[in-house]
Amino acid sequence: MIKTESNPSVFVTYGWCRSAYAVAASLGRKGLSVHIGDASSLAMSRFSRYAASFTRLPDFFIEPDRYIDALLEALKKTGSQVLLPCHEDVGLISRYRDRFPEHVRTSVPDWKTYQSAEDKLNLMEIASRSGCPAPQFYPIHTQKELDGLANELNFPIVLKTRIGNSAKGVAIAQNVQDLKKKYHALVDTYHLSEDRWPFLQEYLPGRAVGVCALYNQGKRVAWFGEEYIRCKEPGRFGTSTLRRTWHDPETIEQALTVLDALQWHGLAHLDLIQDRQGVFKIIEINPRPWGAMALAVHAGIDFPWLWYRLALGEAIDLVSINPQNLYCRWILGDCLAVLNRLKQGRLLETMNIFKWHSGCRHDDFQITDPLPFFFQYLDYAGKFIRSGGNMNPAAGGMVR
Repeated sequence: MIKTESNPSVFVTYGWCRSAYAVAASLGRKGLSVHIGDASSLAMSRFSRYAASFTRLPDFFIEPDRYIDALLEALKKTGSQVLLPCHEDVGLISRYRDRFPEHVRTSVPDWKTYQSAEDKLNLMEIASRSGCPAPQFYPIHTQKELDGLANELNFPIVLKTRIGNSAKGVAIAQNVQDLKKKYHALVDTYHLSEDRWPFLQEYLPGRAVGVCALYNQGKRVAWFGEEYIRCKEPGRFGTSTLRRTWHDPETIEQALTVLDALQWHGLAHLDLIQDRQGVFKIIEINPRPWGAMALAVHAGIDFPWLWYRLALGEAIDLVSINPQNLYCRWILGDCLAVLNRLKQGRLLETMNIFKWHSGCRHDDFQITDPLPFFFQYLDYAGKFIRSGGNMNPAAGGMVR
C-alpha cells in the first residue's frame, strides 16, 4: 500500500466507461480517495469498492456549459484536488481550464492542440508532416468533388466524419453506389454542413494495433503497444474486445513522432492498421484515456497512477518499459460481438469468440470488485432500449 497522507483525493469522470473504471481501480488500490462522476446513475465505476462517492453530472456532449458548472460544484463538494477526465470531456476541461480553481490539478493538452488531434482529417496532414506513414485521404467539399472521385477510387474505401469515436461516423463502401448511399447517410444522420462533410480514406486490410502514451509537455513519459485480436464488428472494425501486448519498436517510434510534433501533454492513444505491403499506417488519435487501458495496467504500465502524479506536477523519469505478455478481454464487448456476428450469419467467427486464452485478464471484471461488471450490463441495457436497439448509440454532438 502506498502512503496517502500527502496524496490528494481525485475526481474521475465518465464513470460508466471501462477507461474510468481502470483509473478508479488503479488509484483506489493505492489507497487514494476516488470520487466518481457520470451522467448515468448506473455508471459501473460508481459501484466499485474503490469509489468514495458518486455525483450525477449532465451529459457533456449535450449540455457542455451545465456539465462544467456541475463539475465545479462536485469538485468543491468532494474536496477533490485532482481531476482526471476519462473521455472527450478532456477537450471541455482543456477549453475551460481557466474556470477551474488553481488548487484543482489536472493533466490535459491545451485547447488548440486538442482540437488538432481530435480532427481526423487534420491528423492525416500532421502525420504526413511528422514522417509517420498515413493512408491516402481525400477531403470532400462539394457534391461535384464526390462525384468526380467516385469513379477513380480503389474500393473498398473508408468514409469518416472529422470527429467521432468508437466507430461512430465511420462506414466502409464497396462500390460507387454504396459510396454515395453511405456518404449521404452520414451527412444526413449527423446533420453535417458542407464545411464538415466526411472525408474518404484508403482502406487498410491488415493487422490493427494501438500505441498508448503519456506525455509531459512534449516529452515522453511512458508508452505501450497492443494488438487488436477482435472487435465488436467483424473484420477488426469498431471498438476492440480482445487484445494482446504487442512489441514493434520501429512502428511505435513512428507513431510517437505524431505526438512529438503536437508537443502533447497527458494521455493519448493512436490507432494504426497495416496496408497491403505490411506497413502500419496511423488512422486516428484518441486524445484522451482509451477504453482498453486495463491491458496496459495488467501488463505493468500503470498509466492511471503516472497520470495522477503528472497532474500533481511530480517530475517523472522516463518509465522503464518491460510489460508482461498478456491478453485482455472486454467481456460485455465480446457479448456484443457475438450478437453482431450472429446477425450476419458468421457462425465460425462466433464460435471463435469462446476460445480460451490462458492467463487472459479482463477490462470489466475483477473477482475482488464484482459489482461494476453487473451494473455495466444494466447501464448498457438501458441505453440500448432508449436508443431503439442501437448497440453503438451516439449522443448529440458526439459526431461532427
